[in-house]
Amino acid sequence: MRFPRLLCASMAAGSLLACAPGPEPPTAPKIPDNPGDPPGPRGPGPSTPSSASGTWSRTGVYDRSVTAGNPLKGFFTSYQWTTPDQRVPHRLEFLYLPFAQIMPTAEGPAFDSVLEPFLEASAARNNHMILRFYLDYPGRETAVPGWLSETVDCNPYEEYGGGCSPDYDNPRLQSVLLEFIAALGARYDGDPRLGFVQLGLLGFWGEWHTYPHGDFFASGAFQQEVINAFDEAFNETHILLRYPIHDAPQRNIGFHDDSFAYATLGEVPWFFHPKLVAAGAEERWREVPIGGEIYPELQRSLFTEDYVVDTYSQDLLRCIEETHASWMINHGVFRPDGGYEGAQLEAARAAALAMGYEYSVPRMEVAASGLHRGTVDLRFTIVLRNTGVAPFYYPLSLHLEDGSENNWRLATDLQTLQPGAERSVVFELDDVPVARLAETYRLRLSSPILLGDQWLRFADAGLAQESLPLRPHFACSREDDSHQLGASVGDCFCDVDGSLVADDGRPCP
Repeated sequence: MRFPRLLCASMAAGSLLACAPGPEPPTAPKIPDNPGDPPGPRGPGPSTPSSASGTWSRTGVYDRSVTAGNPLKGFFTSYQWTTPDQRVPHRLEFLYLPFAQIMPTAEGPAFDSVLEPFLEASAARNNHMILRFYLDYPGRETAVPGWLSETVDCNPYEEYGGGCSPDYDNPRLQSVLLEFIAALGARYDGDPRLGFVQLGLLGFWGEWHTYPHGDFFASGAFQQEVINAFDEAFNETHILLRYPIHDAPQRNIGFHDDSFAYATLGEVPWFFHPKLVAAGAEERWREVPIGGEIYPELQRSLFTEDYVVDTYSQDLLRCIEETHASWMINHGVFRPDGGYEGAQLEAARAAALAMGYEYSVPRMEVAASGLHRGTVDLRFTIVLRNTGVAPFYYPLSLHLEDGSENNWRLATDLQTLQPGAERSVVFELDDVPVARLAETYRLRLSSPILLGDQWLRFADAGLAQESLPLRPHFACSREDDSHQLGASVGDCFCDVDGSLVADDGRPCP
């Protein structure tokens, strides 16, 4: 068998996407020639290659619902708040940790005893973790470690349940925070258990503001230092910041809107999307993720008749479409004392499916040619489309498998396929035994970020066992009988185009 050939083309204007073939499938066993045998075929089909060609095709049957539960997208909550069910299928969870818990002593972060148990538990649930640390959570005791509290002053406030905002200009606190960020990245950058890391740490709830006490917040210079530190520490795991400030829009940093659908769209300058536009970051979603949280006060009424679209209660689907959000915390869905049910639940499921990436296969073709001694040449053409609102933000590849445990990697950079764009992948195999065409080929997506039983499902009603089956069929019909490809029909053979071919490769009379 000769090497497989792979040709790729993108139908998205102005983009060129690379493809790479996977390992060459094993060569079919060859029957040695016996000098005493008369000349003739060694398998079903002519001894001289046929010039005929035939094509099997499948038009995709788009179905978004089968993608429910795809990883790294949709609605989710935190296991610190409840034990959520799968009423809205999800593969994400949120972890909110006080800085004092992860830094109980000056000796360094307690990753093994504090963070690891959470990560192991989430991975065992086949969930990716979204992680944030905080120093100041209004209404709760300070998260400044005790061993630092004697040297770090704080400013008391009464809003949001009250608290004491630490002095972010304190040199000792600044040094500890920057060293922690470096240690966090050194330990966890690229850890597949982490889906995303929010910069957090600064401001109320780690949300990078101390409104209405702007003078409590960290200086612009230190904000930039924290941004620099996170960007240097994380090169594989995606990180997100609350606002598009300083030079964050020019870095590999995403953004999260924690007042989603409350202050997302509109003409108010401090709303999330207007701030993205003002910072020139409205197109950053093409490379970095957008996430956040449905504004807590809206979660109960969202998707009900009581929810009235207005300035501060916005159209959720429009918010998703315009920000290209991939995921949102929505604890209201999963609340043990009144989670979503009925029509509200169905609307939430639809909204979760509308977030993030989604891949469909509008068309597949298998062209067969060159029937010769029991083998044919195959040419696969796969048209893939991103039917979501965002890319997949981690490495993503497309694979073709057959029933003989062969696995070909058809594309390696599908994370660059933008919403609305199509990509055509052409893959060729020579000298394929015709018996292989009776097997089921399968198309699937893969990423090194996937955990446990996570799968990336195509939006196609034909989905089976988390992959999309291809069952190319080539046959000949004669006198109400159907003959498989290569089968003998008198002195002729069934060819790929449904005609009969003689042993010398010419059409049968």
